[in-house]
Amino acid sequence: MSTALPMTAARMVHALRAEGLTPVENDAPDWRHHDRNHISHWGPVAGVAIHHTAGTDSLTLVTNGTSELPGPLCHAHLAKDGTLTLISGGRANHFGGMAQNAYDALVEQASVHPAPDVAEPVDGNTVTYGIEIENLGDGEDPYPQVQYETAVKWAAAICRHHGWTADAVIGHAEGTARKIDPSFPMADFRAAVTAQLQETVMPVTLVEVRDKVLNPDGTPARGQTIYVPSGGIKNGDVAYAATRVVASWDEGGECAVDLVAADDEGTEPEGLTYAVVRRVRSSDGTWLAPQSVGSIEVLAEDEPTGIDLPERATVEVMPEFVQYALSVAGVEPNPATGDVPLTADTLGALRTTGGEVTGTVTTHRAAATDSVVAGIVGAEAFDRVRLLANGTIEVGPGSGARDTNWRRSGANEWTTDDSVIVSLMLRHMGATLGFFGASATTKPTVSGSTGGNAALASLCTALASLGLITDSTTA
Repeated sequence: MSTALPMTAARMVHALRAEGLTPVENDAPDWRHHDRNHISHWGPVAGVAIHHTAGTDSLTLVTNGTSELPGPLCHAHLAKDGTLTLISGGRANHFGGMAQNAYDALVEQASVHPAPDVAEPVDGNTVTYGIEIENLGDGEDPYPQVQYETAVKWAAAICRHHGWTADAVIGHAEGTARKIDPSFPMADFRAAVTAQLQETVMPVTLVEVRDKVLNPDGTPARGQTIYVPSGGIKNGDVAYAATRVVASWDEGGECAVDLVAADDEGTEPEGLTYAVVRRVRSSDGTWLAPQSVGSIEVLAEDEPTGIDLPERATVEVMPEFVQYALSVAGVEPNPATGDVPLTADTLGALRTTGGEVTGTVTTHRAAATDSVVAGIVGAEAFDRVRLLANGTIEVGPGSGARDTNWRRSGANEWTTDDSVIVSLMLRHMGATLGFFGASATTKPTVSGSTGGNAALASLCTALASLGLITDSTTA
């Protein structure tokens, strides 16, 4: 029998990375807790199921589902360009009913998958992991090589973790007579998974690291603990790029995550060091400035008991704020050497968590519309303010795209494409002025006798020259 308890979300990520993949972790909603576990149990699992989306741009659909079939609709979504996005860490609505003979073949890891019976007494959502591969499913829409190979590695990573053979991989159409996906031969796909399972991957040990954060008054704090690795680890010719891990605190101010340790047999370096940063959310929901906790060394020998962060001594490593900033900027160390690639591009992306700069700072950008400085408040998804290389200032609400600007439109000219509202005093100090698109002109002089029409005619002419009125008066 080859059934097993499902992988935890953390172990899923590590298994995929060890297989050479770089999964994108969906956080809206958080894939680790986005599931249908409240409908039925999740596991024991017996295999992995392969689907095609039968459409395009389906990431949102497989995440949220529909009113008839709520999301998540898979555990992972695979785009044409090979981008693998993690959708769910638990039970997902991807399979539906499964034929008993198809399930039995999975459990036995039979080399022959029989035509599925019409009756479907098995809940396929409970017993299989599922991937949705972006494809029309019409037999003509191609699967790019990078997409197909990523699907193979995804399936192999799960099989490797559970000790399954490639016969634990099933096409949706092999488990139910209702479906036709995927639109490629499953025998060829399983052969590719078998070949992938023969490849050597990095052996890693996962160590539970626990943290607890309280406010000054002793109440549980709200926020996150962020662990940033000092580099990668390697075993012979095989490398593993450890990545930043973010853990959110529960209602008790506590969190626990699995971190990759080094010091396995034949693995270098002897230990893997993580810089630790805490981010506290204030009572009004805004994020306070990140606080460096120090660094911890995580070893394979820590696996049995785990680590309580407050009790682990700090060690000297690269300044924590630099590691944190590199991680936020998306700059990853070389997995084989641990070296940080500080090229012109990565230095241009580097963001720090605070500090002071004296002297002139010059930023060279490739295009006039490239951002030079931007500001984000808390965990908002959009910049509230952005200064472009051409001098344009863009401002927005933070909850959406920037919608207001100031820009240079010509020599000695500031222009906005939006509105300007003055709450107090507006004082014009220039020599010329124009309204409603009229050319700026000097201050006009009104002449003529106020006892007749001459002064009125002069006033109308003056106001029209400023653009304040359209003079349609008659003599």
